[in-house]
Amino acid sequence: MRFEVEKLGERLVIRIESAVGREKDILAAIQGCRRQSAWACPSGECTKVDAMAARCDGEAVLLDLSPHPGSDLSAAGIEECLRYMLDDALGAGPSRGGGTTR
Repeated sequence: MRFEVEKLGERLVIRIESAVGREKDILAAIQGCRRQSAWACPSGECTKVDAMAARCDGEAVLLDLSPHPGSDLSAAGIEECLRYMLDDALGAGPSRGGGTTR
């Protein structure tokens, strides 16, 4: 499973590839992670996310993240969060080395 993180203004757009059949698991894991404390995530970047929109696009899951007012989202920090969360939620290895930041 690979993903890309792209910064568009204040927002981050994330495309998680090869997600067919795992869309619900991925979205549930991300939503669950957002409900946990910052201690659950190695970067803590997820605490800066104010809103998340998610949708499926063919074999991919697309996420659109917006920061809290006055905050700035780090693409590298969110990439670290995603690696941790996807590896933990979907089993070891699916996202290792898969992140790309633009």
